Amino acid sequence: MWWTAYGERALEGAEATLFAEALLNLVEEIKLRPFNNCYIGVQIFDELTIGQKISVLSTIGNGLLRTDVLCVKLTEVAEGAIASVFEHLINLIAVEIDEPALGSNWRAKVIDARKTTAGQCTLASTCDDIEKWIDEVEILAEGILWDAVYDDDYMYLDYSPEDPTWLANVTGVFENYYFEAVDDLSEEDIDSKLKELRELCLLVVEAS
Repeated sequence: MWWTAYGERALEGAEATLFAEALLNLVEEIKLRPFNNCYIGVQIFDELTIGQKISVLSTIGNGLLRTDVLCVKLTEVAEGAIASVFEHLINLIAVEIDEPALGSNWRAKVIDARKTTAGQCTLASTCDDIEKWIDEVEILAEGILWDAVYDDDYMYLDYSPEDPTWLANVTGVFENYYFEAVDDLSEEDIDSKLKELRELCLLVVEAS
């Protein structure tokens, strides 16, 4: 479960399927480029090691796609990882527009996901205006993320994590939101987490 902008919930239906497929695609790309950092465009995520990236992607995958886990604590890195999945989805849509022969149908999947969330996408799956698709993906992301505060860490670099309660009261985020450490997995642990994450994502996709 995850504490989203709409309250505590796990993703369901087409929204869950889209997120699971985009997450799985991102994980596979990261794994395929171990010596050339996979740049997404979300700074807090891009700065992580491969072990840290797989660790936090596992955390968000379990939190957003499973109902049998406790609600995951919100942190800057975790929300940055979620934002990275959606940023990756935008990149996948851009590739699909440029190379329609690939037939990946990401735009159709976004339309289906929007039908199960607030409002409804009015675009056709053949629309090739990437700016319009960015808007649709951002709506999906806003249903999970909290005001993009994961991008605000630079504002609090001079504050000490020894007083997280004060900072939480000032910013409105959870204690240690900006200071929570991320596990850096060993190569063996990376393989184990990848196996678990693939199984989870495929389970969600196959259930759709």
